[in-house]
Amino acid sequence: MIVRGPGLPAGKVCNEPVSTLDLAPTMFDYAAVEPLRPQHGASLRPQIESAAPREFALNEWELLPTRAGVALSLRTVRTKTHKMTVDYQSAAGELYDLIADPDEMTNLFDDPAAAKVRSELDRMLATRPDDMREVQTQVGMA
Repeated sequence: MIVRGPGLPAGKVCNEPVSTLDLAPTMFDYAAVEPLRPQHGASLRPQIESAAPREFALNEWELLPTRAGVALSLRTVRTKTHKMTVDYQSAAGELYDLIADPDEMTNLFDDPAAAKVRSELDRMLATRPDDMREVQTQVGMA
């Protein structure tokens, strides 16, 4: 992601986990306005303006059966070392150690040795606001 604007540092590189869900909270923060609804991301202002560390970033994706063959409610959390995606409809998931397995080839989701990491990532996923709505009328094929 590239950010540019008045008063923003030029040439700064941030290696913290970020998500597109963080864009709106960041814009609200810089505009000094309160969002009308809970935001699922967090402002990146601390990372843009200083070297503030960030524990994790969230992602999500709702897919109707016409898009993937089955309905999926995907929630992802990414840290500097791990990435986990869980389908909230089937409870299936994927968990990767990004240091030992940067190409995400070995799924550790059901590995007992990864239970502690999975529990910690589950805690992070639980920070998402509980504001899910029922799937609305489908528009198009997605």
